[in-house]
Amino acid sequence: IWGVMEIVNFAHGDFLMLSMYLSYFLFTYLGLDPLIGSILGFLMGLALGLIIEKGLIEKVLGSPPIVTILVTFSILLIIRYGAMAAWGPGVKTLHPWYFMAILDLWGVRISMAYLIGALISLAATIALHIFLKKTYTGIALRATSQNRLAAELLGIDAKKMYTLSFCIGVALVGLAGGVLSTFYYVIPEVGGRFCMLSFVIVVLGGFGSLLGTFLGGLIIGVAEEISAIFIPPVMKDVVAFILFLLILMLKPSGLFGEEAR
Repeated sequence: IWGVMEIVNFAHGDFLMLSMYLSYFLFTYLGLDPLIGSILGFLMGLALGLIIEKGLIEKVLGSPPIVTILVTFSILLIIRYGAMAAWGPGVKTLHPWYFMAILDLWGVRISMAYLIGALISLAATIALHIFLKKTYTGIALRATSQNRLAAELLGIDAKKMYTLSFCIGVALVGLAGGVLSTFYYVIPEVGGRFCMLSFVIVVLGGFGSLLGTFLGGLIIGVAEEISAIFIPPVMKDVVAFILFLLILMLKPSGLFGEEAR
């Protein structure tokens, strides 16, 4: 969304929260596995992305950055506090059969839920990479990201690319919500933490670099888990934000970014 539209979507984490609630209700009332819920979350994200981009975001494209920030922040408030009013502030959890399952791989004990989440994340990242690099539509998206005017001169409909990028972004976070719900608690404010971490990861990797974002996520994840050995686990996010500040000071463009934006 940022790479193509240059919009900071503050509501991104709250779309994640909606998908987590969708998986929770499907599991609780219909008995559907959260991984099936993640597929439905992906489809829900496509629909929500289309409605919000066409109904709101498209109207303010080209406006000063503060306008788009206020629009996405308003969406955040509506979704978050709407969820709190509808479902309450209480913590909800899911317990699929693999929730407590542990795999022993050559002496290394791995949570089944974490492993499934990692594999799905990896598969989604590879699929997105192939889409962006090997398909005409993906190449058109990248061209629009690099230079909208030049892309339009080549016959690419920039408005359609904006809509597509927003829909893909929200759909992917919808997929993530279903996967995350298999091992993480569900509350209306859950999206805030992951939205902030996503900003840190993108800055660390470099704006516009999919590889950088992937490696940035790995670096932040490993750094947080290792630091939890030495400091209270509730403080591990501090490590991520310290890395964030260091990157801003030492290399503002990120590990793989060409220039600061």
